[in-house]
Amino acid sequence: MESSTLKNTFEDIKNNFFTSPLIKEDDLKDGGLYVDTIEARTGSHYKSPIKDILVACTNTSDNTNFIHLLLGHRGCGKSTEINKLEIEFREKEFAVRKIDLTADTNSSNLEVNDFLILISHALLDICREKNIIIEPDDVKKLYSFFIEEEEIIKDADQEEYGYGYEAGFSFSAIVKLVTGVKAQIMNTSSKMTTIRNRVTKRFAELNECFTNIIKKIQQEDNKKRPIIIFENLDKITPTDTIFKLFEQGYLEKIKTYIIYTFPISMSYHKSFGPIEDIAKTHNFPMIEIKNQNGEKNQKGYDVITKIIEKRAVLSLFEENAIDLIIEKTGGSLRDAFRCITQAAIYAERKEKDKISTEEVEMALNDQKQSLSKRIEYQDYKELKEIHEALDKTIIKDKQKMLEFLKAHVVLEYNGDRWHDLHPLIYDFLKNKWELINTPTTT
Repeated sequence: MESSTLKNTFEDIKNNFFTSPLIKEDDLKDGGLYVDTIEARTGSHYKSPIKDILVACTNTSDNTNFIHLLLGHRGCGKSTEINKLEIEFREKEFAVRKIDLTADTNSSNLEVNDFLILISHALLDICREKNIIIEPDDVKKLYSFFIEEEEIIKDADQEEYGYGYEAGFSFSAIVKLVTGVKAQIMNTSSKMTTIRNRVTKRFAELNECFTNIIKKIQQEDNKKRPIIIFENLDKITPTDTIFKLFEQGYLEKIKTYIIYTFPISMSYHKSFGPIEDIAKTHNFPMIEIKNQNGEKNQKGYDVITKIIEKRAVLSLFEENAIDLIIEKTGGSLRDAFRCITQAAIYAERKEKDKISTEEVEMALNDQKQSLSKRIEYQDYKELKEIHEALDKTIIKDKQKMLEFLKAHVVLEYNGDRWHDLHPLIYDFLKNKWELINTPTTT
């Protein structure tokens, strides 16, 4: 079935090949822009990290694995999969809340107490939606976290949080209060600092409220635990912040299903071991367009071609243009989309009616120049060793591999987690490797 957004002009290509995730439900369902890529990523249609998360979080008898990490490279398509997963949770009538950390927090100064505030809001919002009234004792206790009791009567606070003293400790008032606090989460005022400190200092009390609210939701919702998704954790900087969030021991004690997108490169860090002890990890690798031995993986080419065909008629591309895009972008959908968009711009400027390999090569050269700026001469030798390794699953220097993966100059594939250079980095380096052993003159 052809997508309703499918067009046949260069202008339509520029509109359709956006690099942001698919969000609209129509795009994520049959007949939309979504394509199932699991087999081309993992080697098997049945080996799906997304299905694993779906099953784990909808298993009402599982009371152990509450933290799930979806690991994937930036731009590999995991946010689209998260959006589709959210729809599937809702179709199974599970209460789910998705939180975009880059939009709802100060991502450069993220702390665990921000997560606790966001979880508080998510649970209360689910109760509000389902008309679930939590116990008065929990309402009163939540008040003590987010505002001092004597402050309730202050006019300033009444105006700020949108409720009055006459509301007392009502459920609707605490929902408004926590919604107000969530809206100010990026505020560095003394009041927000006090709230942040309080939710961690008295975490045992707060988590008791969480547990009671989760149980109340289960009682009213056929034993189904609520599901919270934290998206874009992989975009948080500095990366040490990510490890600190889990090392403090708060998040693992919350007894409902919470899914975090996580940078796959960080799984090579020495601090990742303790996180694996408390979380179930799910790898979402790149689409494999070649095998370890360098042979073409036709399944990878076919699935990316299908993705392209969902967004543009293939007759807009001359013969071999699409294969060249796939080959040189290494299975990275973001890179492929950027190349297609830029190639369409070049073809349009040349007043051509099709995108040829000439425009594709121009666009690929632009990307190559951008990627090459992320490496320096000192990296050439290690990158050469990665490319020429007979066993590409072996990692000699984890720290360096982490840096290369984050820079997107090395790509990781399949469940075996093997690595190779981004094809454009290989093209950049293949004529420069001879410099490695060339004596430096003074």
